[in-house]
Amino acid sequence: MGTPSQGQHTALNKQQTIAYINKLYKMAYRYKETKIDTVTVDGKVLTVFLSTGQHYRSDISKSEPLIIARVKAGYQIRYKSAANTEEILWAIQTEDDAKRLQKALQHLIGILKTEKKTDPFGS
Repeated sequence: MGTPSQGQHTALNKQQTIAYINKLYKMAYRYKETKIDTVTVDGKVLTVFLSTGQHYRSDISKSEPLIIARVKAGYQIRYKSAANTEEILWAIQTEDDAKRLQKALQHLIGILKTEKKTDPFGS
């Protein structure tokens, strides 16, 4: 009998990683009646679209560690040097979900760093 190794998830490509973040964040997010519509990545910008029509954009190209912070509304993921109000993902119910989302975000950031620039007007 074989045992699955912990390193299996590192083989996910960009689309699979974004799909994983979408699926997990939709389940993990809890804030009033609001739901997560979708999470997208364009270049080095992650955008979270909410069921209220609002959306929040985060630059995920910084080369510093992501941290999980415990806040009143659950857990949030942000860069270590960022202000509490500059979270990338927020209102995550459990610490376990926050850790999984943090790993997925770090994996996605790693993929983005190795990607060729496809935006002719981007920096």
